[in-house]
Amino acid sequence: METKETYGKINLILEDCMNILCKLPDNAFDLAIVDPPYGINSPNMQMGTNRHRSKGGYPGESVAVKLKKGRLNSGGGKLKGRALQTMHITWDYEVPSKEYFTELFRVSRNQIIWGGNYFDLPPSRGIICWDKKQPWTNFSQFELAWTSFDKPARMVRISTTGGANREKKIHPTQKPVSLYEWLLTNYAQAGWQILDTHGGSMSIALAAYNLGFDLTVIERDETYFRNARQRLLYHQSQQRMAL
Repeated sequence: METKETYGKINLILEDCMNILCKLPDNAFDLAIVDPPYGINSPNMQMGTNRHRSKGGYPGESVAVKLKKGRLNSGGGKLKGRALQTMHITWDYEVPSKEYFTELFRVSRNQIIWGGNYFDLPPSRGIICWDKKQPWTNFSQFELAWTSFDKPARMVRISTTGGANREKKIHPTQKPVSLYEWLLTNYAQAGWQILDTHGGSMSIALAAYNLGFDLTVIERDETYFRNARQRLLYHQSQQRMAL
């Protein structure tokens, strides 16, 4: 059953995003910033041209799966017991449907899509490259985001751990709050309505709260939703105490 909660300008929804998107009017949001599952472990893994593994698609396993199976060498020991190894990764076996992207483009005027190189998306000059400052070579050194913006390609260098303000991980693919602050500062305009269809750790919620944006975040997993909500509430309380 759908659950909606509001904390200031931040709206949290516990539900499958497809059940929400289909009910929204056209252009309901000014900007969607999304990080859908890439489906690296899916039998129907897509990689730009929707190729099945047997037809030349991606043949390997994700880092999360390798780590859980004890197949990771560099950095694997230091990550033992952390989010990437201990939390469930069923999303790693899923691929967003064509209907998802159709609905996403329908309900938002602009889009930033992490992992855009895995999906069959239109050409874009506005690609974003996030240098993760990753010390371990077994992990991706950078991540790409597809954007709908007609802007020069950008590079942003932010540590995957959050840098000086090291962030506790509550989701295996958690991105730093500072990364989302950078996205909102450089791509969103004051007064814009922002959408995230795959909340996960909801780092974007903390960033939107810091910058005063109206944000709707959808997450279907109850455990991640509950943990992310607590993360947001704690962050809001700390910000109020600092005033």
